[in-house]
Amino acid sequence: MLPGMNTSPWSVLLQAEGSAARAEILVGRGGACASTILESPQGPRDVLWAPDNYTTPAGRPSAGGIPILCPYPGRLASTTMEFEGRSVTLPAGDPLGRPIHGLAHTRPWRVVEQSGHSVRAEFRLSIDAPDAVKSWPADFTLTATWALFPNRLDLELDLFAHGTMPAALGLHPYHPVPVIPGADPDACQIEIPATRFQPQEQLLPVGGTVPASERIAFPGRVALGGVALDDPFCGMLAEADGSPEPIVTRVIDPASGATIRVAWSAEFSACVIFTPPHRKAVCIEPYTVLPGQRTFDTAAGWRILETGERFGGRYTVSTD
Repeated sequence: MLPGMNTSPWSVLLQAEGSAARAEILVGRGGACASTILESPQGPRDVLWAPDNYTTPAGRPSAGGIPILCPYPGRLASTTMEFEGRSVTLPAGDPLGRPIHGLAHTRPWRVVEQSGHSVRAEFRLSIDAPDAVKSWPADFTLTATWALFPNRLDLELDLFAHGTMPAALGLHPYHPVPVIPGADPDACQIEIPATRFQPQEQLLPVGGTVPASERIAFPGRVALGGVALDDPFCGMLAEADGSPEPIVTRVIDPASGATIRVAWSAEFSACVIFTPPHRKAVCIEPYTVLPGQRTFDTAAGWRILETGERFGGRYTVSTD
């Protein structure tokens, strides 16, 4: 094999032994999870949504499934960012010409370990996106380990710094609305334990955070009918049961009781709630940083990693 040649497959199919649970991981584009069917009290059902072309090379990487966002989730305020006295130039991505969703979600990854129900994939900036090396202060390696069980899909992320660099992680999951086919989409609810909201102008932060209730009735349950959101929240209330993923959110069909439970570790201190215009899904996006920053401010959640340091987090989607 020639140096730098990626021979990993486009996608890897996971199967939970003895069950109908299955998931597809797009190793060839971003290491994202494209689809997941889990066992539930209502029978096997989809817990993710994606457009029909999502698994093809023509699909937009952030349009469905669970894209992985690194080394920054969401937007940055400018295509030019300063770090330790030097500038880095990032590619424009959103309609207003700002960087969005990092450098890894559109690129090929490599399989480093695989079994029937799990896969570990790796992205190294200098190997898998060598044209983007100058777009970040240092090289890095991000490893994603997906593991499927009958009623649960787990993800563990591990980011390794090959030089001094700012670091942030995020995910962009799409969950179906309604939760089960045939239910009332407007009655579908989201349960978010956020106590703070970050006001925005043109999707960039303005001022400090305020009580979440000034934007929507969080913490608590909100019906999605008539709600339009693309907003960051923080001040997440942790569950008190000692779970390794203490932040718990849900998408709920109140009529049937069908639920999608979404949980993550405390490193993800913020989340963006996004209701796509097509209204077929809701996105509950855990981030380790409030998005849209103009600097790599640790007060907003940025980590500054030295050479050889690691940063990561855990995420789970399951059926109650």
